[in-house]
Amino acid sequence: MILQKLINKSYYCSIGYIGSYEDLNRLEVYINHNLPILIEFKNLIIVTNYSGDFQKENEDLWKEYFPDCILIDLEKNRGHSFGIADQENAIIDYCKENNIDWICKSTHDITIEEYSLQLKIPENKDFYYLEGVGIGCFDEYKIKQFFNGDYFYPQTNFYFLNTSKIDYLYDKEYINETYNYIQNLDEYNGRVWEYIKDWTCEDFLKKCIIRNNITKHHLVSPEKFHILLQIVDNYRIQDSSHKNILIEGICHYHNPGKEILDLELKERRWHTEFMKSQNYLNSN
Repeated sequence: MILQKLINKSYYCSIGYIGSYEDLNRLEVYINHNLPILIEFKNLIIVTNYSGDFQKENEDLWKEYFPDCILIDLEKNRGHSFGIADQENAIIDYCKENNIDWICKSTHDITIEEYSLQLKIPENKDFYYLEGVGIGCFDEYKIKQFFNGDYFYPQTNFYFLNTSKIDYLYDKEYINETYNYIQNLDEYNGRVWEYIKDWTCEDFLKKCIIRNNITKHHLVSPEKFHILLQIVDNYRIQDSSHKNILIEGICHYHNPGKEILDLELKERRWHTEFMKSQNYLNSN
């Protein structure tokens, strides 16, 4: 089947942070860019944490485009990693409580091109994802090992999941215990994984999929994944979330003022549709 068929039965679940009017302006640019894809979903679930009082403005923005979307505002923002865990748990909780099976988990800084709708995928899986790879992985894995099933490190920025097939994503008691622990550390640097082994959002997602014996499919073809591995190696990319790399029409466009690396063209270029937006240009 094609990805559009999966999208049509899924809820688009995006998480994000709003701390300024600039964040709201930028968010609207992402919404407009993704609109041809977003209207293909059954509905949207938007989970937001804040710094400042922007709940009403955020609600007005999303409701302008999607009047029936579901908005979940978190009372507390526990910062990097912990805040994401709280947001993603809120999505799973809502889906479990409302019998929502299929979700597309995303973030506000993801862009999706229309041609991704035609991406061919098998229809008998319960988890469709993008593999996360950084240059550090090359110390442990050889190229062929990335293709024979030895490697699995799913990105949390964009994936499709049948939530009815999992028990939980993050153990809330463990998240709270580790959050209390880092609160008592002197000069905590915000990178919890440097203090607690395997405390990354990717590791929690990986453990969830393995623990529940979920069937999975990598959204990137072997040919394009091989190109991605070469790019990671050539550019010595550390970050496994592939910021500003366009892959199968999906881009974690975290740095909108910078070029993207187009996997199709194997070159850097401007994210034309995004950069020409008057809204974005006026907000920077």
